Parts: sequence; C-alpha cells; structure tokens
Amino acid sequence: PVSVGMSLDIASIDTISEINMDYTATIFLRQRWTDERLCFDGNRSLSLDGRLVEMLWVPDTFIVDSKKSFLHDITVENRLIRIYPNGTVLYALR
Repeated sequence: PVSVGMSLDIASIDTISEINMDYTATIFLRQRWTDERLCFDGNRSLSLDGRLVEMLWVPDTFIVDSKKSFLHDITVENRLIRIYPNGTVLYALR
C-alpha cells in the first residue's frame, strides 16, 4: 500500500443555490506520496508538465457526495507534478 498525504484549500465559494441545494467552489487539492521507482541522483526537484501525469501512477481521489467535479483549465489543465530526488511526488490540482 502507498500512503498518500492530502491537503485541500478552498479558494472561493462562487455560487450558492438554495433552490438546487448546491454550491460551486474553487479548490486546490494537493497530494504527496513516495514512489521509489522515481528516485534519481540530484539535489533539486523536477517540475513536470501536467500532461505527463498520464505516465505516472496517481491516486484515484474523489469527493464524496459531489454532484460534479472538474479540473479548471484555460489552455491546459491546471495540474502540477513535482518529483523530488527521494521519489516523493507532489501532485497539485485546481
């Protein structure tokens, strides 16, 4: 098993609907885990293009009772992947 640390920050609550009993929020989700297969020699982390996430294992994270969830994107999805020399992966989503 892989231990995954997680933090969730609410950036904004954009709309609240009393009629539909729902709301829209912008959140930042950060996850961190260690994958020994990704260890490398060096003393600096590597920041990868978010499109490379398809090549890595990432946790299948979901929000319980969510009506709809999606990644914010303008020209590309807002994802950050940073890999540290010890194989620790930081995966951040907006």
